[in-house]
Amino acid sequence: MNDSPIHFTLRQLHGVFSSPLAWGIMVGVGVIAGITGPFSTFEHLAPAPRIAYWLLIVVGSYGAGTIGATLAQALILPRGGPLIARIAVLGIGSSIPVTAAVVSISWLFFPDLSDTGLSLLELYIYCLFIGLALMGVIEGVVEPQLERRKTQTAPETAKMPKILDRLPKDMRGSLSHMSMADHYVEVHTNKGKSLILMRLSDAIGETEGVEGLQIHRSHRVARAAIAAVRRVDNRVVVELATGERLPVSRSYLATVRAHEKGATR
Repeated sequence: MNDSPIHFTLRQLHGVFSSPLAWGIMVGVGVIAGITGPFSTFEHLAPAPRIAYWLLIVVGSYGAGTIGATLAQALILPRGGPLIARIAVLGIGSSIPVTAAVVSISWLFFPDLSDTGLSLLELYIYCLFIGLALMGVIEGVVEPQLERRKTQTAPETAKMPKILDRLPKDMRGSLSHMSMADHYVEVHTNKGKSLILMRLSDAIGETEGVEGLQIHRSHRVARAAIAAVRRVDNRVVVELATGERLPVSRSYLATVRAHEKGATR
């Protein structure tokens, strides 16, 4: 698999728009804005077009902001960074495509954008400050609170490996295996798979709490996910509970055989 930051961003976007909760929030915000009619839209648009306008604005801004923020983080801070740096990168990264989306949608309803009461520069400044404020709340308040709650409520015996924190929330489950894909690590759980821009060795260091086997320089599997060890076309492979088969390289064959003997005792 040959994935770039753009492909990774598109995967994240698909995950966002696959969430019923996200759609519920977007529709709710769009309808409320359509009824109240901020930024002179109440005066210039009838109720039905006004609601349609704000629904498009909310959905378009959400999608554009997700693309901009995720792409900016993948290109500039793939390994994370200080809180201020994350807020700046995500906020600025989201503000540019959000501004473009708002302008494009507004042109459909307002041939003369001056009817909105905002110049292009003023609109961008609004989007920038909203983006920075939103990312500040998410990165500085929401995410730490969710992390603390998860730590407090989860029993020690069920402690989740750190690598799962890097995955979209709907992909966090029982770790199955990890495979290299160019500069990315493809992390597989019982809920799906996701790409993370990091080295496999670093990803392995974040799997504490999950017993695993290195079976190849590009593959590591969780012991619990191994269904069988087989020989296929004169090659040893590990067969997972999902039916997927991963090759075992000669340098790791002894480790796999030792696991196989231990599992049969």
